[in-house]
Amino acid sequence: MSDNEVPGLTPRTVAALLGAGEALAQQVRTKILHSPRPVFLYYIEQTFDALRTKLARGLDPHPDTPAEQLCLYLMVAYAARLTGSLDADLIRIHHALLADHDVLVEFGRVGGHPDPSYNFVALGDALTGHGMSSFFAPFETDGLVA
Repeated sequence: MSDNEVPGLTPRTVAALLGAGEALAQQVRTKILHSPRPVFLYYIEQTFDALRTKLARGLDPHPDTPAEQLCLYLMVAYAARLTGSLDADLIRIHHALLADHDVLVEFGRVGGHPDPSYNFVALGDALTGHGMSSFFAPFETDGLVA
């Protein structure tokens, strides 16, 4: 198995997700220094990088935190928009992630932007202090966020 082969995902899907993760992390990087929430954005960037590392190592990108779940959802949506379609892998991942993040996704949507874009500062503003720490914390054993 090569570095980019992930069990259950085609090499095309892995490549699309890696590209989407890099593009989204780059969007975050460009805003960190000029943002009212640089620490929050730094952790978001690190979340995209952690997911990309899992994929590059051939590991299942199963999210361990709500932040990873949202970022993986955004990577799938970005990849689908750039490729013009959802292949079977992306559809499966998208459906698994969508239910828990409808509200969070709506907070950060950027309307009218030509590229798939997301406003993480708006998301950070919407989270309370406790909500922000829970966002980056591992899921509880019962599958619910603390």
